[in-house]
Amino acid sequence: MKIKISILTIFFVLISTYSKSGTIKLFISNIDDKKGTIHYAIYNNPELFPKERGKILGGYETVTEVMKNGLIIKGLNESVYAIAIYHDINLNKKFDTFLSMPLEKYGFSNNAKVFLGPPKFDEASFFLGDDDIVELVIDLKWRKEL
Repeated sequence: MKIKISILTIFFVLISTYSKSGTIKLFISNIDDKKGTIHYAIYNNPELFPKERGKILGGYETVTEVMKNGLIIKGLNESVYAIAIYHDINLNKKFDTFLSMPLEKYGFSNNAKVFLGPPKFDEASFFLGDDDIVELVIDLKWRKEL
């Protein structure tokens, strides 16, 4: 029994040593209100950016936590990624618009510019390698700031 446990322990140590993954540290600027949550979505397919069905990972955190520590996203494979975020100030878990105009602040990795629609994947994308830690700052934008 002790031999099996020792073998399993060695196996898991070796596996964890060889498993590589990248980390994104995301910091958000231009937050005006401490209410609500910051939602994020990560994409790696240019054809599906920034559509809901193209999101490979997503989540949210309270604004106060994001202001204090940022967002840390771990366990990503080496790839080219793009990120979309928004400030869900009313906590309804959706990006509010009126006549296709945003009612909540939003942003994209590389602070990619928006003009009559979301930016292209290439404008918002960045490379994350195995064991890389990429730090990004995304400025929240409001439709008046375009």
